[in-house]
Amino acid sequence: MGLFAAHRMAEYEKVERAIKELQQLGRREGTAAAADGSWTLMRRCFDKMARGRAWYAPLTLKASRVSFGMHAELGQWFFAACSSLSYSSAVAMMDAECSKRGAPFPEAFFPDMQMMAEMSVDVAHRAGVPLVGCLVAEALTGLQMGDRTIARETSDFLDGEDVVQRLRALRRSVGEAVQQARSASKATGVDTVAALRVMADEMLVRDLDTTLDEFSKGHILSGSNTVSAVLAASKTSRSVVYVAPGTTSGAAIRMDAPETGRELCESVALPGLRVEAVRDHLEKMHAVLSSGEPRKKVRDRAVRDAHAAVGDAVWKPLLTAWPDLMGTRVALVPLGESARLPLYTAPADDTGTPACGLMDLTVAPSGNALMFAGAWPRPSQIDPLVVADPWCDDGAGAGPIPFTVPEARDVAAVYGVKPIIFREETKATAAEDGGDRLRGLTRSPGSAALSGAAPQELSDLMASANLIHLAGHGFLDPQNPLDSAVLLGRPLSLSALLGHDLRRGTTVVLSACHLAGIGTRLPGEQLGFPAALLAMGASSVVAALWAVPDTEETIRLMSTFHGELARGTSPSAALGQAVTRAAADDARPTMWGPFTHFGA
Repeated sequence: MGLFAAHRMAEYEKVERAIKELQQLGRREGTAAAADGSWTLMRRCFDKMARGRAWYAPLTLKASRVSFGMHAELGQWFFAACSSLSYSSAVAMMDAECSKRGAPFPEAFFPDMQMMAEMSVDVAHRAGVPLVGCLVAEALTGLQMGDRTIARETSDFLDGEDVVQRLRALRRSVGEAVQQARSASKATGVDTVAALRVMADEMLVRDLDTTLDEFSKGHILSGSNTVSAVLAASKTSRSVVYVAPGTTSGAAIRMDAPETGRELCESVALPGLRVEAVRDHLEKMHAVLSSGEPRKKVRDRAVRDAHAAVGDAVWKPLLTAWPDLMGTRVALVPLGESARLPLYTAPADDTGTPACGLMDLTVAPSGNALMFAGAWPRPSQIDPLVVADPWCDDGAGAGPIPFTVPEARDVAAVYGVKPIIFREETKATAAEDGGDRLRGLTRSPGSAALSGAAPQELSDLMASANLIHLAGHGFLDPQNPLDSAVLLGRPLSLSALLGHDLRRGTTVVLSACHLAGIGTRLPGEQLGFPAALLAMGASSVVAALWAVPDTEETIRLMSTFHGELARGTSPSAALGQAVTRAAADDARPTMWGPFTHFGA
């Protein structure tokens, strides 16, 4: 019976009954009447789990969820934030127990995990202890966002002793803060917010001690804790900003490396980033882009409206609170629905300049993923692989995309190599109906009618390169993200790619539709091409959130990007410059708007 052994079922059923009774009491007499009881039940479950009773983790998870919901509804942010910490601890223990048994994490808990991952950041902000939001976000995204695909150790992670010194310095400063807070609480009585700060700091200290212990053994394992974000900020010299929508308001949490001298963790409200508003903006844009609407102006307006909404909801409050981010290196970690937003290309000032043109910007699935992406040095010599396929219809609803071939040739010419072209291209002309040819499929591609190199052969070629440019049709399967594929000769699925490693520090460019998208079957899931490629060893991934037009404008964008790369510009800055130049030249936003840089 897995975690729920038969002799424990009586206790399990007892707690289940208590939870149902509290929920019924809340519905009957109001949430305030049941909140104290939910808190007491959660603490009892958590205490038993903390004493080593791992089988209490699912009960703690459920009790914490109920306590969180009730106290958040009442605006009792301290209790809600503590409940979110209890919840994340239970998730971590359940994940560890499932891993020991070789069992999958129970999917029945995923819907609640989605809600907790999104709302906990806003609750932590409201409680005045943003570090709690980071602790919860990393605990939940470590499970949800594909970080478990990083199954390797590294003996030369980051800069060894330099990192140890930074972590020890952070450990000393946080440890001193904990001691001072404890002394103050004894002298003046315990303030709830101060107590919560101590609790969060103590969790960070434990994470730091674990990490330092790993370093003392000569290695570090990938893990889902806040230390990952601290190391990522330090190694990449970026401010790490978590962005999360909420039920009534979103929030952002900023984390900076200790050596910057800034406060470790700060937060700001994002009033326009409500979950419903995010979905509304996305649905409106995607409805137009997927409708077959032939008028380019209508499609362009849909993208501009979505960009403006993201600029108002995210960038305006972020840069009002933290104007020093302008012109610096920033990494966004979008949680939940916000991962589908064009955060990279949305305007960040009154001139309409894309955010990626005003700062060296990147997006990461989590702090842990950013940490690993930043671990590998950029290659001193570029070994390119450029592949294109003007793939034609095999019954999956796709047409020819002839501009992929001149794009591949232009990109390859930047590096003085020859591209690999699957099948001869048709004549590269504008679409006859005045609309766009798109580099994407609306449904899963069949492989029977396709010819060309097998995915295994292409995977082997990719493993020998450190700069990979793939131009072809893309297909995103949000229900089963591992079935998503880029079509080059035959469908090269994400599941096939995950059987391989890339050279450390590789840059991958996916010039295809939708492949920056994420899975939706598991709530909050960020598993997709960017997360997987970063887990495979890439440091940078460039991909598109929505359909990419097969046009000369796309060729110019990619040629500009690779020209900057060849001059030694970092991939994130190179894409930012290419996007900004395209926007300034009045290129269509449907073309440059979806592209995003992921990684370090």
